[in-house]
Amino acid sequence: MPIRFKSYKKIVLVMWVLAIATIPIWSAIQNPKPGWDLQVYRNAVHALRIGHDPYADGIARQQSYHETGPHPVDDMPPYTYVYSLLTLPALRVAAQHPRIFSGGLYWLFYCAGALSMVWAGKQAADEGELPFVAFVAPAAVYFPCLLQSSVILSGNVAYVLYGLVLTAAILGWKCGRWAVFYIAVFLAACCKAPMLTLLAIPVLSARRQWLPAGATAAAALALFGLQPILWPSQFGHYLQAVELQFSYNHDFGVSPAGLFGNTLYAFHLPYSPASGVLYVTYALAVCLVLFRLSTYFHAGRITLEQWMPLILVGTVLLNPRIKEYDVAAITMPLAIILWRLCALSATPLEQAWKALAMLLGCNWIVATAGDGVWEPTACLLLLGLFAGGAWEATRLLPEPHQIKQVMSPQREMAY
Repeated sequence: MPIRFKSYKKIVLVMWVLAIATIPIWSAIQNPKPGWDLQVYRNAVHALRIGHDPYADGIARQQSYHETGPHPVDDMPPYTYVYSLLTLPALRVAAQHPRIFSGGLYWLFYCAGALSMVWAGKQAADEGELPFVAFVAPAAVYFPCLLQSSVILSGNVAYVLYGLVLTAAILGWKCGRWAVFYIAVFLAACCKAPMLTLLAIPVLSARRQWLPAGATAAAALALFGLQPILWPSQFGHYLQAVELQFSYNHDFGVSPAGLFGNTLYAFHLPYSPASGVLYVTYALAVCLVLFRLSTYFHAGRITLEQWMPLILVGTVLLNPRIKEYDVAAITMPLAIILWRLCALSATPLEQAWKALAMLLGCNWIVATAGDGVWEPTACLLLLGLFAGGAWEATRLLPEPHQIKQVMSPQREMAY
C-alpha cells in the first residue's frame, strides 16, 4: 500500500529548512572556501575588464604556482578558465556591471538551477514513490551520485546549465515540445561541449527527432570550429589551458575513460588514445542498451517513469569526462533506480533498510578510505545502477497483446 504523501509534508518541510540552513554553516567551515569555480570566473571577468586574455593570465598564474612549490597539502591550486571563446561575450557583459550585482544575479540563477535539477529528477517517480523522493530531495544537493561532496559550494555553471536543460527535457516529455530543449542544449554546449551527448534524450524518446538533434549538434560544432579561424592566438591559449587542466590538476573526472586516463597519467604513460578507445567501447555498449530500451518505451512496454531515469543516467555516462556536478544532475534518478532495485522481494520497511544500508555503506567507504576513492566509487555506482535499472525495467516486460494502452496522451504528444 503506497504511503500517503500528505502525511509527510511537515517533516519534508522541516528537512528543506534544515538543508537550506546548512548551506551558510557549511560554507563558513569549508576548506577551501566556497565558490572555487566561481573564483575562476571572477578572474576571467577581471582579465577582460583590464583588456587581458583570460586564458593567458590563467596559464601564467598556474605555471607560477607550480614552479614555486612545495605548497601545503590542503592548498587549493589555481585553475584556469577553460570554457570556449564563445562564452567570453557573456563575461564581458558581467564585466560592465558592479561585481556585487553580477555575482548576486549569478547566485540567483545558480540556486534556481540546483532546485530545477532536483525538481526534474523527481518527475521520474511514480505515485507510490513520492514519499521516498520527498525525503531524498532535500539531501540530494549534498550527495551527488549519492556520495557526500561539497561540490554544491563550487559555484560551477553546470548547475545552471543542467537546471535549464533538464527542465526543458521535462517539457519535451510531458508536452512534446522539444524546441526549447534544443535551444538549451545548444547554449549549454557553447560552454561545455560534452553536453551535446544529451541530444540522445529526444532522439530516443520521441519520433522524428534525428534531424533537429543533428542540426543542433552540427550548429554547435560548426560554431566551435570557427574559433581557431576567428581568434587563432586566443584559441591556442584556450587549448593550452585545457591541457594544463589534466597535466597540472589531473582533472580527468569519474567516467571509466577518465579514471583509466588518470591511472595511465599516474604511471607517466600517455592517457590518449588508450582512454579514447575505452570510451568508444563502453559508450557503444551504453548506446546499444539505450536503443533497446527505447524500443520498449515506444512500444509501451516500459513506462515514461521507468524510461526517464535510465535515459538521464545513460546520456551522462556518454560524457567522456564526468565531474561531480555532472552526476549531481542525475542524483534523483539514481536514487529512484536504487529504490526500485531495493523493492524487489521486499516489504516497504525492508526496502528502506536496504537503500539506507547501500547509501551508508558507500559513503562510509568514501569517508574512511582516504583521497582518491570518491571517483571510482561514483563510477561503480553509475555503471552498477544503470545496469541494474535496465534489468529491473525489463525483467517483467508485458507482451504486446497484454498492453491495454500502448501510448499515454503525453507520449502521443511527444511524437
